[in-house]
Amino acid sequence: FLMNVAACGVNIIMNHQLVRQGGDLAIGAYGILNSYAILIVMSVMGLCQGMQPIVGYNYGARQYSRVREAYRKAIVAASIICCIAFVCFQLFPRPIVALFDPSGSEEYFQFAERYFRIYMFMTLANAFQPITANFFTSIGKAKRGALIALTRQVIFLIPLILIFPLFLGIDGVMYAGPIADSAAVVVALALVTREMKRMPHVDEPVAADTLV
Repeated sequence: FLMNVAACGVNIIMNHQLVRQGGDLAIGAYGILNSYAILIVMSVMGLCQGMQPIVGYNYGARQYSRVREAYRKAIVAASIICCIAFVCFQLFPRPIVALFDPSGSEEYFQFAERYFRIYMFMTLANAFQPITANFFTSIGKAKRGALIALTRQVIFLIPLILIFPLFLGIDGVMYAGPIADSAAVVVALALVTREMKRMPHVDEPVAADTLV
């Protein structure tokens, strides 16, 4: 819920900044970029929802090795999705943009290609941050999950979108994305590393009547 609300806020502010800094050209490129970003995010969120009951059950059963394994596998699966997306955005931005608007001008394509490559440079963060936020929610530590969910969009991205264009113009909007992604990953990594160290490394015996 918090991530969706934050995304709406980011879109509102982003649209205002793009209109001021780049006009219709920038709005069109962002609309296409956002459509592809949603596909990535929804794929990762599907992994999050599949991970939650596994992590929650095993954490409650004090099977900590399984908790770690589920988290690790979710990160790996999400990273594969985001790595494929990263390669596509960096190597084939023009064909991707052309799927939405094949009749665009050369100026439009050049701007959209640059926008894709810069703004989505830290696509890998879309794997790590949502998985980690949902991991904390799964183990009953919702405040930390909410903090991680809000770091990228509210705590980092919105201020950067407002401040950077004052000095860099439309480039400030582009660079705000990867910088916010990087900062959010640092926060998530610090919190999950601390949690993994504090989590017991020895599973408790499983009662016979719980075996399936």
